[in-house]
Amino acid sequence: MGLSRPRTPQRVLQEVKAALTPAARAYLNRALRVCAPRPPSTPGPPDLSVGPLPRRSQQTPHPFTASQLHELQPVSFQIAPWKYLYTLMLHTLQAHTLVSCPDTKWRDLLPPLEGEQPRWASLYSTLVPRPIGDISWRLLHVAVSTGVFLTRFTPILDTCPFCNVRETLAHVYLECARLQPLFRLLTNILLRFWLHFSPDLFIYTLSIRGPTKS
Repeated sequence: MGLSRPRTPQRVLQEVKAALTPAARAYLNRALRVCAPRPPSTPGPPDLSVGPLPRRSQQTPHPFTASQLHELQPVSFQIAPWKYLYTLMLHTLQAHTLVSCPDTKWRDLLPPLEGEQPRWASLYSTLVPRPIGDISWRLLHVAVSTGVFLTRFTPILDTCPFCNVRETLAHVYLECARLQPLFRLLTNILLRFWLHFSPDLFIYTLSIRGPTKS
């Protein structure tokens, strides 16, 4: 599942084992103790279904919460994809933290528009070059170094080199005067496809259909 440390799966396995029925736990202990293939005549392991449980959090849920538990439906454990199990593990263990966090920090910088949201799947499409996808991923996570950030560690000015305004993330990608010709060009291009250009569309990207990178 791509996990480099055993702490997370060990904790999940402990919770799974504690939730098993006595019969299922006895079967599991017997199978682990014997360490032998199951004979064809013996009954197989019980069917297990995994999925998120309703949880009450003391944190106020964010309108655009980063938690994905509300989107996950129970599935059979035997056929559950590894991406489903990884998401279920991560978002269950960090549920109390994620429920009060937005899916992207741009929610605090952009006016909310109905239907606009980060299109994470588009970043992993084979139609998008990997360097562009990586930069877009960092941008959505507000992990881009700007003058305001770098001035805390290096002796540089925190102002934009083009307009002498504080170089915040919003300024670099939305407010700088150097961006206005680009925005006008994008507006004219998108209108040809009956699409309306907006800051949300510029940051969250268009939905791109296609195979994803493995």
